[in-house]
Amino acid sequence: MKRILSLLTLSAFLFIVSCGAEKQPAPAAIESKNVLAELRDIRRAYERKDRADFMKEVADSYKDRQALSTSVEGVFSKFESVKFNVQYAKMVIMIEEKGVIRATFNWDGEWQAKGDLVQKDGGRVTMVFEPGSFKLMSIEGKNPFVPQAGEMPGMTK
Repeated sequence: MKRILSLLTLSAFLFIVSCGAEKQPAPAAIESKNVLAELRDIRRAYERKDRADFMKEVADSYKDRQALSTSVEGVFSKFESVKFNVQYAKMVIMIEEKGVIRATFNWDGEWQAKGDLVQKDGGRVTMVFEPGSFKLMSIEGKNPFVPQAGEMPGMTK
């Protein structure tokens, strides 16, 4: 009888301890979540056409940071509205140990100019983020924030 009571007490204790303990997410999961939040912040600032907020999300170490700022300002002044979509379902996030974070994904955008002229574009891009601050360090591939000059594919009226 004592033995059964001891086993029941031990079982109850282990059950209570296992139910009350929260499993902590892995560091990579936390960093991935922060990258997704950063992408959402960048997208929101871009769609609002708020250059100051957009550039707050770009790291000081971004090569040609000033050129990006100037290009984005040109886009904001040329187009009345901007829609930018990140396709999160097939995103790949690579986290280097004690290094940068790369998010590769498909995107599509729609820029509407005066006179109902709409430019559509899309592609696949890799964005590189600083570890810790999660600020945008570089863009590898077609820059989704600056529509290509010259011929405008997808231009409709």
